Amino acid sequence: MLRSMTGFARETAPTEIGQLSLEIRSVNHRYLDPTFKMPDLLRALEPELREKLQNAISRGKVEVGIRIDFDDAEHSNLHFNPAIAQSLLAIHAEANALLGADSKLTALQLMQLPGVMKASSVDAESIKAPLFFAFDQALVAFIAHREREGARLQQMIEERLAQMEALVEKAKAQRPVAIEKIEQRLRTRLENLNIEHDPQRLEQELVYVIQKLDIDEEIDRLTAHIAEMKNVFKRKEPIGRRLDFLTQELNREANTLGSKSQDVALTQIGVDLKVLIEQIREQIQNIE
Repeated sequence: MLRSMTGFARETAPTEIGQLSLEIRSVNHRYLDPTFKMPDLLRALEPELREKLQNAISRGKVEVGIRIDFDDAEHSNLHFNPAIAQSLLAIHAEANALLGADSKLTALQLMQLPGVMKASSVDAESIKAPLFFAFDQALVAFIAHREREGARLQQMIEERLAQMEALVEKAKAQRPVAIEKIEQRLRTRLENLNIEHDPQRLEQELVYVIQKLDIDEEIDRLTAHIAEMKNVFKRKEPIGRRLDFLTQELNREANTLGSKSQDVALTQIGVDLKVLIEQIREQIQNIE
């Protein structure tokens, strides 16, 4: 199923030290670019979480945010060590007395001194089970969100493809009309000049013009690329890069069709095709 690279999911889970909250969000990116924002006490579990994510998706700039709301100060990630703080203050007072100075030590400066703030000794393994459960649940919801967005993008692209098919059929029908107009224009020009024309020479000129107006190959390739894009939607693996390639091919054929045309209607068809292709390209940038 087609997936968007835009997604979001949130999950919570109780732990023995407090409430765990987890969010996964993503936007489009050429490759998979995951970032984990989490408490240091859980950092040892990041490689396993990263592997789970890489096994689930292939593209997107993904941000995973994990937070723990601790139940009480005992389980807080950092806590104040009053004994060390008192010792450091006493040493600071002695140094002031020895130097005859009167420098002040702010609370922030005190907390930045080694040992004053002590990290919690909570074992990450005790939180592993609820964390992984919450992550797995969030990952399922995250992928479902990307698939819903992908279905919306697919519908929009298929609507543009249907419009392109109609334009290609219109170009097929317009080609003989354009040739007939050019033939009539040549004949009228010769008649207005009162020049007796050589029928054989006129036929040669018409053949030359028809060759310049030969858009059969472009029409065939446009038809083939549109059909291939529809088939790509049926694949189960990520298809964003394949769709991007096909969009480039469609744009190339539309450009050639427009440049070959000496007919206003065919030129307009080429312009309309390029507008639709650009709209498709914009949507494809967000497909995994």
